Order: sequence, then structure tokens, then C-alpha cells
Amino acid sequence: MRYRIYRHLRGVAAAATSAGPPPKRPEMTWKDHLVMLLHIGAEIEHSLMVQYLYAAYSLGGEQVPRGHRLMVRGWQTSILAVAKEEMGHFLTVQNILMLLGAPINLNREDLPWDVPFYPFPFRLEPLTLDSLACYVYAEMPASSELAAAHGTLRDKKRLERYRHFEEIDRELITQVAMRRATQGPHRVGALYDEIINLVEDCKRIPDSAFQEHTFATQASPDDWGRGYQPDPRLLDAGGSLKPSSQPVPPSSSAHVIIDRVATRKQAVAALKAISKQGEAPIFAFGETDELSHFDRFLEIYQEFDRIKDEGWRPTRLVPTNPTTLNEPDVRDPGTLIAAEHSRQWAGLFNLRYRLLLKYLGHTFRLARVTRADTPNLRAMVMHRVFGEMYNLKTIAGILTRLPLSDEVADADTPRAGPPFEMPYTLYLPTTDADIWILYRDLLEGSQEICRILLDHPDTEYHPYLTALFELDGQAQKWIDQVLAGLAATERYSE
Repeated sequence: MRYRIYRHLRGVAAAATSAGPPPKRPEMTWKDHLVMLLHIGAEIEHSLMVQYLYAAYSLGGEQVPRGHRLMVRGWQTSILAVAKEEMGHFLTVQNILMLLGAPINLNREDLPWDVPFYPFPFRLEPLTLDSLACYVYAEMPASSELAAAHGTLRDKKRLERYRHFEEIDRELITQVAMRRATQGPHRVGALYDEIINLVEDCKRIPDSAFQEHTFATQASPDDWGRGYQPDPRLLDAGGSLKPSSQPVPPSSSAHVIIDRVATRKQAVAALKAISKQGEAPIFAFGETDELSHFDRFLEIYQEFDRIKDEGWRPTRLVPTNPTTLNEPDVRDPGTLIAAEHSRQWAGLFNLRYRLLLKYLGHTFRLARVTRADTPNLRAMVMHRVFGEMYNLKTIAGILTRLPLSDEVADADTPRAGPPFEMPYTLYLPTTDADIWILYRDLLEGSQEICRILLDHPDTEYHPYLTALFELDGQAQKWIDQVLAGLAATERYSE
């Protein structure tokens, strides 16, 4: 059965290049087919976001020559900005799923990586020319769009970048992407083209398919806007922003697009906006000077290519596909984080990643009944989402400095890295009370790991662990108050 589904999906990709509409399975309605494509889109956005974060966290270190540190720091800030924008794309796709009355999808690997439309096999790895080639290919615009840019752009620097891409880079980048992908690489834009065409088609997707009442529980720019957006700067071990000692290029800042949708027209506009931000030769010519994801990665690729033979590396010695699981029988098990202390930190990272995904999924169940800046359950859960984003950034920074194994450490010793291992399930419990009990249990698990880490003789990161332990205790008390309120409401309703 699964094989037939995968074979069908390969047929979808093949038809995407033909003149006619893509085929669908006989038992699927067009709405069902659209929901399937949106689920693939959500998984791609989640996967790209995580891979970009890992690449950004790998950058830096004392081995980077002083004369190149500003450039490498600019790469890191730019990639972090792209990852934040991918988060916006991820959330916007969830909003469109809700508009269709479909379940959201926060997963990352429900479908195999040779499914059509997936850009390339998922791989957590330090930034390299090869990984950059895959990122450029995934975000690459259609040839016609790139050609049109030559007739509208007046920026000589960007035009030279595109000329170099067409004459030299494209062939090399395509070769790398072809080598990486088992079923041929795919541009993310091709998937969005299919989705947009289907959403625009009133015959295949009737007006009755759109559920405007879901607007109240959709992700909102008010939630994720100026008051909540994480700062792209690095955090210290205590979770505080490190002061910026050097200027950050303006183009490195993120422009997070999160659109709530109540109509077909709004859904199409939202899909076109996130597609443009990813693959357009420029984000929105004549409206802003912000770079698209394609532009950002192409700029880094060409700068990296110029310094590749200088004998230094821009990244720390972090592994490819780090894992906490010592299971040799598993296909492609990844690189084991063998050092026990590092593996405990990695376990803490995985737990906070799980909490982030749970909180995020919960926000789509909670209606917005008051202003975003007014105390309410949705705002409180959103606060927890951003708290976990800061925790992941901090713990990832720690893991890139901890040893991969228990061998004697020196400057050339391989380091650990954030594993981003998915939880066994993303489903939330059925009842509200059980959701909050789950949070309390997960926070208790985090505190147990913190106790173990605080017993370690290395005290460098103890201030962060102590702060995290105390904040988790405060969160548990808050959850107890929520549970008491739910119990009181239930008694009153009886």
C-alpha cells in the first residue's frame, strides 16, 4: 500500500512538468490532493528550517582568521534570518491547512525523502560548498524569472552575481544537487506553483472548501511580530543577548511573513508571498531591498567559493547528522554523540525541541479572544514558544563547543552538535487538562537532566542550567494554576 502511494507521488512530480493538471489517486478528492501537497510543503519548510539552523550554528570558531570573521558572522546572521523566514512559511502553510478544515502538520519526515517535490535528502551538516549548492538549488527561481530580472534590475553587483551564476555556478550546483538527491533534486517553487494553481481553480476547489471560522485560531503576525520576534544575535550561556561588537549588514535582518487567511484570494496571496520570498531573484523589486533566500544563499556560495583554497575552514568541527541513539542496525544511524556529558546536553536539546513543537501545535487550538499583548492562555503559550526558541539557540551553541567523544580534547577535536531528533509523536492529548499535565511532565524531565548536568565538574554552563531549572519550576506552578482553573470550570459547568 505504501509503495503504491509513493509511486503515485512520483507520478505527481512527473506531471508537474507537463501541460496538463497533475494526476490524483481515484479515491482522493481534489481538496484531499491539495491537502496532501500542503502537508508536503509543511514538512519541507520544517526540514529546511532545521537544516539552515544547523548550518548557521556550525559557523565561527577561533580557527577563522580575524580578517574573515566579519564575513563569516554575516553568513551566520543571514542564514539565521532565512531560517526565521522559513518559520513564517511553515506557519502560513498551517494557516492554509486550517482554512481548508484540514489537520495541521508539524512533522518533518512522515514521507520518504525520495518523494517528489522534496529538494534533497535531509541532512544536518556543517556549512560546506556542497550543502550551499543544495540550498541554492532548492530556493532557485525558474529560468524565466531569472532572465526577467536582467531586464528590471539596475543593481550592477546583483546582475554580476546572476551572470556568474548562469555562466559558472549553475552547472556545478546542479551536479551537486543531482548527486545528493536519489530521485532528482526539486525546486521548492515547483511545489508552490502546483499548490497555487490548485487553490486558484474554482472548479476543483469550490468556495465551500474554505472555512473562514478558523481565522481566530490561525497563527498571526500579531503573535510573531515586533514584540515577539527573536533577535538574530547569539545568546550567552545565561540566555542573554550578546552585545554586538560589529555592525550587522542590513540585508541580514529577517522579514517574517505570516498571513492569516479567510478567503481563497487571501490564501493565493499568502502562497505567492512566501514563494516569492524564497525563490525570487529579488524579494520584491521596487518594494524593498531585502534579499530572497535564493539571493542570500547565492551570495554566500560565491563568497565561500572564493576562499575555499585559502587553507582555513569557516565552521567548527561539528558532525553530520549527530544523534543520541546508539543503534547500529538502524539505516544511516548518523554520528553518535559518544561523550556522556555531551549526550546529556543533546538529550536536553531534544526535550526542549519537543516542548517547542508541542507548544506550537497547541497555539492552533487556542482562539484569540483578546489582544495579543493582553494576558490570556494563547499569549502565555506563545511566550513559551519563544522561550524554547531561545533555549534551543543557547543549548545548540553549547553543543558546538562540547566534545563529540571522550577523547582528550584539543582545538582539532570533533565537537557535538544539536541533533534535532523528532519526538515519537507530535499529537497532543485529547483533553485540555491532559495537555497541561504533559507540559508539566516534560518540564519535570528537563529538571532531572539539569540536576545531572549540574553535578558535572565543568561549571562553565551552570548559570544557564540554574536559570533554566528555576524557570521550569515557575512554569510548573503556572501550569498548576491553569489546571486548577480548568477543574473549577468543569465543576461549574456540571
